[in-house]
Amino acid sequence: MDNNRSELNQIVLLLAIECVAKLMRDKKKRRRVWVRDWISRREDFGASSCLLKEMRQEDPDGYRNHLRMLTEKFDELLGKIVDKITKNDTHMRNAIPATTKLEITLRFLATGDSFVSLEALYRVGKSTI
Repeated sequence: MDNNRSELNQIVLLLAIECVAKLMRDKKKRRRVWVRDWISRREDFGASSCLLKEMRQEDPDGYRNHLRMLTEKFDELLGKIVDKITKNDTHMRNAIPATTKLEITLRFLATGDSFVSLEALYRVGKSTI
């Protein structure tokens, strides 16, 4: 009788181990993408890295109109807050630069653009904004 119970306990234990192993395998398969492909190209095509750099150099009035701030004032404001809003890069993804964060904030305050619009322009997820 004890022998049968011992064998039954071993079978139950093996089944439990197999179930846990299967759950762990399934969980690994369901990984989510951290950054969507088009957002990951922010450094190449985002407004901060393309449009605003060009406007800053070639069209200061357009830059001022876009952010409602002169380039000198933008640099001054960024210098005051850069330490507070800068994050570290991780092995999973690069942090959003402080410049981009400030540009998004100023654009939102200046125009009231929707997060979806800002997401497309700056290539930053709307939940991140």
